[in-house]
Amino acid sequence: MTYEFKTKPFDHQRRAFDESWAASYYALLMEMGTGKTKVAIDTMGALYEAGKIDTALIVAPKGVYDNWVRGEIPIHLPDRIARKVTRWSPKTTKSYHDELRELIYERFEGLKVFVMNVEAFSTKKGVGVAATYLEKNPESIIIVDESTTIKNKGAARTRNLINVGKLARYKRIMTGSPVTKSPMDLYSQCLFLSPKALGYNSYFAFQAATPTFGAGRWATKASKRMLATAAWMS
Repeated sequence: MTYEFKTKPFDHQRRAFDESWAASYYALLMEMGTGKTKVAIDTMGALYEAGKIDTALIVAPKGVYDNWVRGEIPIHLPDRIARKVTRWSPKTTKSYHDELRELIYERFEGLKVFVMNVEAFSTKKGVGVAATYLEKNPESIIIVDESTTIKNKGAARTRNLINVGKLARYKRIMTGSPVTKSPMDLYSQCLFLSPKALGYNSYFAFQAATPTFGAGRWATKASKRMLATAAWMS
């Protein structure tokens, strides 16, 4: 497929895009400032134009998710792609309720994009809306920005996002620091992508196989084990 970019990618972004855009799941492990958000948006656009998706759910930290709506999507998603972009809010006004209902249930000749803050996945309401959105719009991609926000396997939002992610056809995680304290930080992030992403069938099997040398060196080795994830590191 030939995809016409709105903003010209740097060479490393083009390599990441070419290697990853068609994969069912992928980890964009790119350092801060190298443009992983652009790669994710180009992936979203390419999958839409290839007829693979018509829906996207983007999950990002509270301090970041507004920038997807106001900055990154308008900058990088080609103008030729009609889009309906909705920002999550816990407010219960009738007008916002109607906006969500339209996004979830009504047909749209273009790309639906729902941007949520990751903290919403600690709430019953947020999880319910996200799950319904993907259930009703199954030709979808889910993108988790700053995926270390789901590194804690016991956290409610981690468990909820893993379950909601099962409803999407394509999945992406993005972070420049996949390992912050322990190699075990990788487990939940990769489980979100696929149980096969790390090559271990349980947390305990992964833990037993974790070597004791430095986390940074281990993360580089682990990235090579991500199989279909084909994690790309700048």
